[in-house]
Amino acid sequence: MVEELFNEDERDVLGETINIAMGKAGAALAHAFEGFVNLQVPEIRAVTAADLLATRARLGKTYEHISVLEQDFFGELAGRIAVVYGPASYAALRQVLGFDDRDGDGRRQREELLLELGNALASTCINEVGALLEMRTGLRPPRVMAFYIPTSTPDWHLFADLELTGQMLLIDIIFHLEAHDVPFELMITIQPSCVPTLKQVLAKRI
Repeated sequence: MVEELFNEDERDVLGETINIAMGKAGAALAHAFEGFVNLQVPEIRAVTAADLLATRARLGKTYEHISVLEQDFFGELAGRIAVVYGPASYAALRQVLGFDDRDGDGRRQREELLLELGNALASTCINEVGALLEMRTGLRPPRVMAFYIPTSTPDWHLFADLELTGQMLLIDIIFHLEAHDVPFELMITIQPSCVPTLKQVLAKRI
């Protein structure tokens, strides 16, 4: 439970920080799609390896097809970001960004477009969190973990190789592109080793 990692005041400050950061990420998404973006209240909780498996199972029940990008960030604030596209968001990308699934339209080109948008969301959000908390962070290049494949198959991954023996902080943000009825899910995991420093930073802002 988050209560075991942060007290109420720390959670409030962290929640405010995430809200500001995801607002900027939502604005970037709205600009790309020329539409209004609704943001659900972020879910912030401590998770175990079993919880991450349960999250993967939940996505499998939510979406028939899925695309997943992952991107590591490092420094004082370190962890991994996953951007999840369901079939509706993929269809909207095809329409708005002007690509399709014809044989002449290469898969690599379509992956690059997903990577570009995912990187914009992830980098905007995590860089803003780092700036607001005054914690140094940087991002490694994003990578495709799944590209529009059926969730009924085992051939897709979510945080598959994370070494997690205890608890890790998970921040789950859902962006909903109103004009296209499209959800994007942004998940941020914070490494356990960063939690003590993060608690100190939050305590100074109470």
